[in-house]
Amino acid sequence: MEHILGFSSVFLIVLLWIIISKFGTHIHKNEYKYYVGMGLLATVGTVFAVLHQLDMVSVDIPIVYQIAFQGHLTLAFFVIVMFGGAFKNKSKPKITIMKVRREMAILGFITLIPHAVLLITTALNANNPTGVIAITILFPLFLTSFPKIRKKMHAYEWRGFHKWAYFAYLAIFAHLLAINILAQDDALRFVRMSIYIAIFGIYTYMKFKNYILVEKPTKKAPTQKKA
Repeated sequence: MEHILGFSSVFLIVLLWIIISKFGTHIHKNEYKYYVGMGLLATVGTVFAVLHQLDMVSVDIPIVYQIAFQGHLTLAFFVIVMFGGAFKNKSKPKITIMKVRREMAILGFITLIPHAVLLITTALNANNPTGVIAITILFPLFLTSFPKIRKKMHAYEWRGFHKWAYFAYLAIFAHLLAINILAQDDALRFVRMSIYIAIFGIYTYMKFKNYILVEKPTKKAPTQKKA
């Protein structure tokens, strides 16, 4: 069971895709209700994470620990966000994700908080600062994703600022690889690494194909004016 839960992010990506496909419009119209609901759950998780750090409680319930505290749910949110910017324009998957891409990014960061609080000490002691780097980049992106804050920024400035998301994705990828490299007692770590490499590799290829290798439109020959 524990080995299966180690791949929770894969199942959660599929589940999130199904949810946004069916309820994307509802999520978009009620985004702040979802932020509050997820925020309350994250607050409870953060309290338990602090108490766990103080050896006052245990959070070793396998499914809760893997999904809420090992970052699998957070990763699922951000993979959806990533691919929202990689699918071909006007394609059905892109339209589906872009409808709630902002909401997925905000919810993803909210779910990141209990994970960060619980494992910050472990990450630093293991000389793996990649997660801290990712959070540092994501935090200002999270704040400026809210519509009220975004409206205070010029559209060009906002788009330029949010290009830092690519560095956050790179830090997340490095974080995932580092975790599995350090987990030398885990027989399935290479399988997980292969999955993460495949996910980020496909994303990179799609971005490269859509934005770098796009064929330039042929110029039409100028029409001669009639005398």
